[in-house]
Amino acid sequence: MRIIHLKFSILALLVVAALAMAPAASATNYNIFVGSTLVANASVTTGGSCASGDICVTIDAASGYTIREGGPTVGFSGTGLSGLGISLTGFSSGACGGMKAESLCFDTTGSGTVSSLTFELTGAGTTTAITDLGLHVAGAACGTSPTCFASSSPTTSAVPEPSTLLFLGTGLIGIVSRVRSRFRS
Repeated sequence: MRIIHLKFSILALLVVAALAMAPAASATNYNIFVGSTLVANASVTTGGSCASGDICVTIDAASGYTIREGGPTVGFSGTGLSGLGISLTGFSSGACGGMKAESLCFDTTGSGTVSSLTFELTGAGTTTAITDLGLHVAGAACGTSPTCFASSSPTTSAVPEPSTLLFLGTGLIGIVSRVRSRFRS
């Protein structure tokens, strides 16, 4: 009986160790404004389904707004952003144009607008490298101009991966079972 308890204890320790080593995905959410008008939201993540060493970006335009393609479309500012690539077809590194605060900008070709963009910045490794996000938008907040440039105010939140939560639950069940068996003996 003691051998079974010892094996169970070792298994529980392995589960706890796996939990401690499981990397959590992290996300930084950006609200993107023209003046005080919210025109888009962006989620910048590492880990999870994003390739190791990359930053995944999803930008969704707010209702009544679109993201302008053609010329400077999206820009980032922050430390350690030099040398990044981008994996979205049709984007190229370019001039920041009307995005004044951003230092790394990407241009697209075309003359249309889209309601969302999803792409990956390669070689960045951490979302803390990004301190601001700029975007070329179209909508009522642009006033008499058909398009204008917007910028962000970041708020950070850690987002645990589903597998991390599963490991946590499994570990807790194992610990509770071990404690219960000790009290029964």
